[in-house]
Amino acid sequence: MTAEDAATPIAIRQPGIERFSTGIEALDVVLGGGIQGGAIVVLIGAPGTGKTMLTLQLAFAAAERGERTLFLSGYSETHEKLLAHARELRTFRPQFVGHEIQFTNIIDLLQAGTAETEDAILTTARRQGATLVVLDGFQGMWHSLPDESVPGAFLHDLGAKLALFGATTLVAMEGEADDASRNPELTVSDVILGLRREQFGSRHRRVLDVLKVRGAGALIGSHPFAITQAGIAVFPRFEALVKPRDPAWIGGRAGFGIPGFDALLGGGLTIGTATLAAGVPGAGKTLLGLHFICEGVRQGERGLLIGFLENRPQLREKARMFGLDLDQGLESGLLDMLVLPAFDMEADQVAQQLTIAVEQHGIRRLVIDSVGELERGTAGQARSMDFLAALVTYLRSYNVTSYLTLDIPTMVGPELSFADSVLSVVAENLLLLRRAEYRGQLRRLFSVLKMRFSEHDYALHEYAIAPGRGIELLGTVPPGEGWLTGIARPLWTGGPPADDDTTVRN
Repeated sequence: MTAEDAATPIAIRQPGIERFSTGIEALDVVLGGGIQGGAIVVLIGAPGTGKTMLTLQLAFAAAERGERTLFLSGYSETHEKLLAHARELRTFRPQFVGHEIQFTNIIDLLQAGTAETEDAILTTARRQGATLVVLDGFQGMWHSLPDESVPGAFLHDLGAKLALFGATTLVAMEGEADDASRNPELTVSDVILGLRREQFGSRHRRVLDVLKVRGAGALIGSHPFAITQAGIAVFPRFEALVKPRDPAWIGGRAGFGIPGFDALLGGGLTIGTATLAAGVPGAGKTLLGLHFICEGVRQGERGLLIGFLENRPQLREKARMFGLDLDQGLESGLLDMLVLPAFDMEADQVAQQLTIAVEQHGIRRLVIDSVGELERGTAGQARSMDFLAALVTYLRSYNVTSYLTLDIPTMVGPELSFADSVLSVVAENLLLLRRAEYRGQLRRLFSVLKMRFSEHDYALHEYAIAPGRGIELLGTVPPGEGWLTGIARPLWTGGPPADDDTTVRN
């Protein structure tokens, strides 16, 4: 599923509560099932945050259902500009303009006074049979009134009267969502959505804050969103969606298909567990993940590979070079590949596509390369811990066996710390792949640091990466000290050193 797919309209119905869809499936989920008919909905935010774009999308979604919208605008934009922006969206349907969607400038009406403006809006909405009335640029409209009326009282009275014949009031206004003292009209609203931009590093990201939803189990909090050619695409905060489940314990094994390797793991990874494969760049973490996913395909298991560092052609060529065949899985439908750029990426968007694959396609094996890029997509170290914990909980609840890679920044040195990654704590299995210098040569080292539900080999093993064959296990390392630091020294037991200090073969 792409970001554009998130804008597909759906029908929402709840017993006892008449609701309508926003036309954005993920936003309906965030709102607890859409918007209640007759409600007063306020969209508040700074200029350029997407308020008008969202109101237009709701209007066209209503038109698709055969309903009518009265769109009242002020000074902010002319109707020509509004329609020019709307034409950029795939949801734009020119046949709806002037029929299902009526655009009217409210400035002239406001000059007559509050009561006359209210009557004019009610009369026009009733005559057109509108089920949605949009006030775009509400604060600018209010300054045009000749009297000193209270905007909150006007909005309350108008919304209540529109609700009598089933119309919902949608208000777009500039301001700060958390400043009710300066925006008293917020107190009379049933739904308050704050739209804002926040800076993360050198980029801006759009965030939708759900501050208030009456009569629904909404996902209160902040949710990233994007404006695409398909319109507004919302990515619900993943932690708010995850509900722990207790699946049946399978207890089987998911192997890598590498001779001798699975034996080190007690037969392979325990099904339904998460494995963190940590190591220095170039140690073979991605290649080990390709072994894992291809072995699943060979056994007829559905797999998903999520990558951020290499594109699809590169991954397919890497697999081919080492005797692995991704094409077979892709052509048979047993393998899906989701490759996203590591820059300007939202972790919640990845999670949204991941959950669709798991729940609709029955994914059994998952590879994420790498989890460091996913963490950066959470836009903050504080939140990344909650996100990753929710991710592991979700995968565990669907018995998905996951393999996630993590780069260790220290190539060589005495320290070996995973304190920066919550996965080292919540993942059931922890594998280490690194390079160690021994007698003037770099050797590849593999170790199983943790397996919660299985006995495993505790020795340090050397491995090689061979063209046409991939990862090959060589055997235990020579007696020595300091292997895990990256600088190993022979362990002298007295007497002259042995001439042969090569790897001990299994």
